[in-house]
Amino acid sequence: MLLAIAACQPLERPFQPEAKNGWRAAPGPRASLYVAEVKGAPENLETEVASKLQELGIAAFAGNEVPDRYSVQGAIVEIDGARFINWTIYDPAKNSTGLFTEEKLPLGVTEEVAADLDEVALRSASNIDRLLGGDGVNFATVKKPAIFVPIVKGAPGDGSESLAFAIQEELVNMGLDVLPTEQGASYIVRGSSTLSEPKAGTQIIELTWSLERRNGEQVGQIQQRNRIKAGSLNGAWGQTAFLAAKGGAQGVFKLLQNSEAEYFKSKS
Repeated sequence: MLLAIAACQPLERPFQPEAKNGWRAAPGPRASLYVAEVKGAPENLETEVASKLQELGIAAFAGNEVPDRYSVQGAIVEIDGARFINWTIYDPAKNSTGLFTEEKLPLGVTEEVAADLDEVALRSASNIDRLLGGDGVNFATVKKPAIFVPIVKGAPGDGSESLAFAIQEELVNMGLDVLPTEQGASYIVRGSSTLSEPKAGTQIIELTWSLERRNGEQVGQIQQRNRIKAGSLNGAWGQTAFLAAKGGAQGVFKLLQNSEAEYFKSKS
């Protein structure tokens, strides 16, 4: 009987903890990646980068940091007068993984001025995605130049509107995207006109087309000069606007080919 009773008692289990402790490994960097705030960078850059990473299949987040997560931290560095943002991947113990990438910042990007923030965020996210085994972004397909053309300054008659319309039509015929507003445009084509005083019944008209990036950086200029009958452009320009815009559009296209060589190479 005593033996039977003893057999029913719980057996001692040496080295068995009184409370069960579970251990779970930290999620991998693609499953949970914290994007830290970047000092000296445009406001909300980390939020934009996290959003772009989510579109690439990485569960990235910004804001409040969560313990035991992989993170990516950015730092602004200056090399030979140019500014770059260096992105480094850290493990949950905050040790560098040795994975890093650099993205050049466009001219004019400062802590206060968020010029081309979307471009910086997209390229940064693409580089980070490649570090983590992804394919990144195929910029040859998504970075087609988009252009906005405001009205031309200083043109006589209806030239301010008709010249702008005419060069838009020429650029569209060349296969470029021309937007109705500046929002979303990567380039701006600004036109200006000067007209000399009448002399011997003629005048000299000069047209200048300036291709600029959204941050104000000038890519180049095209200038046209022609002698006209005095006062002949004080009213409607008609077909003259298209003749003038044709040469301007060809010049703008050549400037774009030099500036966006990678895009145009992918289309050849």
